[in-house]
Amino acid sequence: MPFVSDSYHSPKLALRRINRREVGVFATRAIAKGEILTISGGLVLPYRRVKAFPPSFRRFCFYIEYGYYLAPSSRRAIGLGFYVNHSCAPNAGDLRGEHALTCVALRPIRKGEEITCDYRPALNPDDTLYRPLLRFRCRCNARRCTSRIRA
Repeated sequence: MPFVSDSYHSPKLALRRINRREVGVFATRAIAKGEILTISGGLVLPYRRVKAFPPSFRRFCFYIEYGYYLAPSSRRAIGLGFYVNHSCAPNAGDLRGEHALTCVALRPIRKGEEITCDYRPALNPDDTLYRPLLRFRCRCNARRCTSRIRA
């Protein structure tokens, strides 16, 4: 079903288990460069509201701009776009900040490949209201991996 809780995802995507603790979004068919993968819908909330969420739900929220974050509109049915994992060398993304809620293929993606994006936001240098919700050690093993992520 391509629409879940105010969000869209390509019918070429599926949520799959990576290991006992992690899940990811994977291509079920080949995807061409430029294809729309997800459009995330939900609630736009200020940092103070998102910070009050339990960590298990807060991890699904991502920064938009000027102190506001996008949160899934439901805790029971979360769109696939919120499950896309981080990579310092992603195969999908938001076209350098041009589309805050839309994730597109940055290159051709093979069937079975995990969909990844860069969690580090494309920040406007004048946006002093950005506060990271997540801090974690990156394990993407990309050639230019930053090793620590603040998203």
